[in-house]
Order: sequence, then C-alpha cells, then structure tokens
Amino acid sequence: MDDAKIMIRVIDNFFDDDLLKKIQHHITTNIYYTPRWLDGTEKTKENYYGDRFILVEDLKLTKVFVENAENKFKIKIKKLNNDSGIDLRNIEHFKPHTDPFKINILIMLSGKTSVTNGTVFYHKKTDGCELDMHVGFRENRAIMFPSNKIHGPNIEKSKDQSRYTASLFIDDYEE
Repeated sequence: MDDAKIMIRVIDNFFDDDLLKKIQHHITTNIYYTPRWLDGTEKTKENYYGDRFILVEDLKLTKVFVENAENKFKIKIKKLNNDSGIDLRNIEHFKPHTDPFKINILIMLSGKTSVTNGTVFYHKKTDGCELDMHVGFRENRAIMFPSNKIHGPNIEKSKDQSRYTASLFIDDYEE
C-alpha cells in the first residue's frame, strides 16, 4: 500500500476483557523493564524515555499482540521490528518524533483514562509543527498510524502519572 494513503486509525476494545486483565497482570508482575534514553543522547533526566520490555523476549505475548493487531486492523504483519515492546513511562517531557518503520500500532494497556496522557500528532510546517490530532488515553485502545507522522505522548504535569503502552513497530505488512 502507498504510505501516503495510510490513515490514523483508532480502535477501542482491542482485547476482550478477560485477555486484557491477564495481560495487565502479566506486564505489571512478570516481566522486567530496562531503562531507555533517546537515541544518541546523554543519559540525563531530560533524555530519559522510560522503561521498555522488548516483546521478542516473550514470544507467546508477542503472538497475542500480533494476532489481535492483524484481526482488529485487518492487516497481515509480514515483519515486526525487534525493538517493539511494552513501555512503562511517566509522561513528563515533550518529545515529538517520527520512527523509522512503516507503521506503528500503539496499544494503551494500563493507566489513567485522560486526555492529558494520550498521544498527539502534528503537521510539519516550515516554522515548526502544529497540533493535528489528539487521542486521549483509554485502557484497551489501539492506534495505528504511519511511522513518519510526527507524534509523541501528551505531557502529564502530575508526578507519578505512569502508563503502560505496547508499541508494535511494523517494518512490512499488507492490507
């Protein structure tokens, strides 16, 4: 498919309720997260991205995410990037960015339902960026979008406002 035609798509109720509860329990009690910083930067508080668990370290969980993504978004994932993972983050720093993949699927797993800790998308302008779309955080919501679309978490000013999300970075797929 022509990348220019890829749209931002939002799906609520990504998992059935029982599966979501099992995943939430698993990601909060059974897996280990590693601190991450923005690529090519110093390990400072301002460059701290959050903690990530790499999905390929749990193939059963990876399979569940891929199968649900394929069914819900009506795609066939041909190549999932090995950096796909589950992030535990406190949203305190503004970090809009693009990613070097074909598409992203962001799955909101656990956190406070709020517009202030969701995901925002931007239009590129000659003098910077302007807000294009905002998708509030809601557990069990998934967003599929082109990776070259400027995006980032909305900033949450509250301390200890953490959220768990899964990022499926897709290098190749078909509709």
